[in-house]
Amino acid sequence: MNVTYRREMKHNYLIIEQDNAQMQGYEENMLKENQINGLLKFQLKQIDNHKYFYYEITSKQPLSRILEFHSIDKQELINLITGIAQILNRLPAYLLKEDQILLQPEFIYVEPEQFFVSLCLIPGRDRKFSEEMRELLRYLLGKINHQDKECVVMAYALYQESVKDNYGMDALAELVCLHNDKLEARQEEGECETETGFKNTEKEEIQVIEEFSSPVQTKTTGFGLWRPLIISYVVVTGFSAVLWGISGYKGILRYWYLVMAAGIFSALFGFKSTGKNQYQHPEEDSPAKDRSYDSEQEEWQTAFYESKEESQVPLKSAAGEDPIQTVLLTNNQKDAQVKVFRSASPGIPDILITYTPYLIGKQEGLVDYVLNREAISRIHAKIEMEGNDYCISDLNSTNGTYVNGRLLETNETVLLNTGDEIFIANFAFIFT
Repeated sequence: MNVTYRREMKHNYLIIEQDNAQMQGYEENMLKENQINGLLKFQLKQIDNHKYFYYEITSKQPLSRILEFHSIDKQELINLITGIAQILNRLPAYLLKEDQILLQPEFIYVEPEQFFVSLCLIPGRDRKFSEEMRELLRYLLGKINHQDKECVVMAYALYQESVKDNYGMDALAELVCLHNDKLEARQEEGECETETGFKNTEKEEIQVIEEFSSPVQTKTTGFGLWRPLIISYVVVTGFSAVLWGISGYKGILRYWYLVMAAGIFSALFGFKSTGKNQYQHPEEDSPAKDRSYDSEQEEWQTAFYESKEESQVPLKSAAGEDPIQTVLLTNNQKDAQVKVFRSASPGIPDILITYTPYLIGKQEGLVDYVLNREAISRIHAKIEMEGNDYCISDLNSTNGTYVNGRLLETNETVLLNTGDEIFIANFAFIFT
């Protein structure tokens, strides 16, 4: 399968060359005659006995590109899975098969703001949908937002379902609805424990997450509970002995209320100090086992755990040697290098390229520089470095990206030189 990209006027196309150009199936006619909601618009062109399928991708972004700079959250995961399920439910009415769908992340196109899904169906393609869906879910495990516990639980449950024999997309969609309803119910009721209606896989995952993220609990020993009474006894006995030595038995009878007050205050002080000085159980003092890096785990399982913090390096060794030097994991040369897109359009500020990759567009939250103008696409262009050189790529934008007057093809990348004139849609900049 040969894949290329092309821009024609204000339209961007994903072009796929069919492996068997002589094959003529009803799927081609079905796609040409019908516009199926959720499938990319389709055109067929035949050139020199080669068939090319043109799919409209203008202003759409592949899932792989969005998740390169963004972690998927619970709602986006729900929209993605339910969107795929809804599209598959429409296929039988047109006698189309799910095995003809491309499920690689670079061929799943989404609308960045609402995460609406558009899929690419290739007539005559014959691949096992269940296997490709399993690989997609495996890929998503490494792209989910690890701070969103509900998203982690849902992604784990989906993957566990996909490894079962003869699972279907309906089962995944049902699982998403079930988890979403359960999680919303738990949020409304303020419950943290797992409900009895949850599946075993979800129970296990919630338990793993809670064990991993819960703070270390403290325990009070038996001595700590008796400590206030012991202190009170010692104070009362000592105070009584002092009075006996000064005034004898009559002194104790005369000042008994002082003895009792001293005992009560000392007991209260003992209770207060005991609450402040609880200490950990000896077993909890030892460092916890790092479960996320267990050598026996599958690679995908590491997606459910936070990356462990870097261990602190002691300033000196036991022998009193020189301090160990720590290597900083930053690229100071790259940070010190700042390039500028000097604006040549009134009302448009300069764009400072302080790091790479650097995205320009109007979708706040997904790009590094928000250029909120009507002609700008949500994710319009990307600036990267190749060695010591800067380059710019057009990212399926509607109105295009120009370098020195030449319109870039979709996903085309060109090197930039100082003084180059760049048009992002109709907004001019000079690369300096």
